[in-house]
Amino acid sequence: MADGRRIEIDANGMRDFSAKLQTYVDKDIAPTTEFVRQQLQTFGAFGIHSASPVVQDAAKRYWLVMDQAITFLRALSHNTDTLAKTAKDIVTTYHDADVSSVDFLHAVEGGVSTQLTKSEQAAAAADQRAETQDRLDLLHERGGLRGGAA
Repeated sequence: MADGRRIEIDANGMRDFSAKLQTYVDKDIAPTTEFVRQQLQTFGAFGIHSASPVVQDAAKRYWLVMDQAITFLRALSHNTDTLAKTAKDIVTTYHDADVSSVDFLHAVEGGVSTQLTKSEQAAAAADQRAETQDRLDLLHERGGLRGGAA
């Protein structure tokens, strides 16, 4: 907020941020996440078939941690992509709201102008009727209006 009464955003900065972040997600984060996932899950599990229960337990803990790391990477990739799209949506929505506000303002101004014109016309007509009535009253007072034939 710039002055406590309105929200201001740097639309160009948000568009730039969104585009750069989306490029980063598409070019680096998503492919790297998939590569790491394949590297960690493709190779056989070590120690699972060991005769030693201690080695088997260590291997299970290791694979549990790897699974959590892969889940984290997927969530990071998804959330970063969502952030980039949300930033773009914010700018688009902000722009659309500005356009709608301007259109609404023009419609209101046009309506006010039309109403003002109608009001002005009605006032002018009332003034003209009053002026005509004043003339008629004045003529009547002076005896300029006579009933019947002249």
